Amino acid sequence: MEMQRKFIIVMMAILIAIIFACNRKSDTLLQQPSKVDLEEIVARNSLIVATSNNSSDYFLYKGEPLGFQLEMFEELGNYLGLKLDVMVVNDPAENLALLQSGKCDMVANSWNLAANNSDIIQTSVPLLNSDLVLVQRNPEILNLYTNKAIVKNIGELKGKTIYVPILSVQAELMHQITDEVGNIQVVELPQYTQETLVELVAKGDLDYTICNSILAETFKNRYPALDFNTVVKKAEPVAWKFRKSSPKLVEKVNDWLSNFKKSTRYTLLLEKYFNQQNKWAVAASRYQAIKENYISSYDSIIKKYSLQISWDWRLLASLIYQESRFQPKVISQRGAYGLMQLMPATRDFFGMNNNASPEQQIRIGVKYIKFLDKEFTDRIPDPIERVKFILASYNIGPGHIIDAQKLAEKMGKDPQKWFHNVDSCLLSKSKPENYRDPDIQFGYRKGIETYNFVQEVLNRYNHYKNVVRN
Repeated sequence: MEMQRKFIIVMMAILIAIIFACNRKSDTLLQQPSKVDLEEIVARNSLIVATSNNSSDYFLYKGEPLGFQLEMFEELGNYLGLKLDVMVVNDPAENLALLQSGKCDMVANSWNLAANNSDIIQTSVPLLNSDLVLVQRNPEILNLYTNKAIVKNIGELKGKTIYVPILSVQAELMHQITDEVGNIQVVELPQYTQETLVELVAKGDLDYTICNSILAETFKNRYPALDFNTVVKKAEPVAWKFRKSSPKLVEKVNDWLSNFKKSTRYTLLLEKYFNQQNKWAVAASRYQAIKENYISSYDSIIKKYSLQISWDWRLLASLIYQESRFQPKVISQRGAYGLMQLMPATRDFFGMNNNASPEQQIRIGVKYIKFLDKEFTDRIPDPIERVKFILASYNIGPGHIIDAQKLAEKMGKDPQKWFHNVDSCLLSKSKPENYRDPDIQFGYRKGIETYNFVQEVLNRYNHYKNVVRN
């Protein structure tokens, strides 16, 4: 039965690979490349980055978006002064198509597209170097009584089948080795990541794949029966990918990256993500986040109560993380308490005490959100836009937000739009000519905390949408 299952998986993979190999790349190559370059990116004020959800590039750890690639392109975004739009794309062929079409500006992950795509893409200076290693099961650890021995050099791959992501540098390398060694079956799989293929090898569904040594280090404790010791190619550069039709963007990025790699911040990022001495605990938690669709231990409660306000549960989770980092007993200096950091007056109004369970805390927090939603239903008819006003009011109180709406009307801005309208008017409440205006009821407030609060909750929500299914 197990052999039949393995056979079905392999044959389906080969069939899909043949179809994609015939169609996917040729379609991409025929597509006219987008001409979007640095000027257009700056004009739209956002850099669109495609990355991968895996144990080193981009993942959730205790509700916080993390990853070497994530923090690197966040540093780049700060340098360029651009907002980041992050999308998760694990398929190399899809990355290629997105770059060509202009739907993303760069691809930032720990694996590379094959060099034979160089007529379409160009790469940045290397972020770092990583060996490419063979992934195989170790029969000694598994106590398998078979004649199958560990492959210790390239020549021993003769007569074997190896599975790699389509259009990847691994695929290109294995085709080169096949030309040299002969009789190696190389199967390029679309929509399969390095991480997925390693998992299939661990399950016994596939015999061999190749991944880079960066990811291999994160897999060693997770899959102790796998062997990653056979190096197929040393020092493969890990670099960002761009369209060839974006030379100004590439030049700007390379100038920054060359300098940034000399910085203490870059050294700290390498230490944070690739120092193996303290990696096991983090790697285990990453695995839970990636494989189990997990944000916090309160996910089931958050999902239950988010239905009462018609919110995506991941948005409510982002709000809770922002307030308490999912700590149900935390008390702020101002007396805000619990997962949703409700102030004493709000707790009293809704009948909640400091012994409330996490579920009671979330239930009361959602009641308060419903109250705020009712407050702004007539003021902000668009429910998507209203969420931003609710988040702002949750942080600072509805009175200051209504004041900011009044200022927006007086300043010729849209009182029903948050970004670049009411948010900037909230900041202006720190100016005497505004907080002393007779129509402004709630007086002086800096507003910067609330301005940042809304952005941070929504940014994290976008990360949660990238990594965790609804």
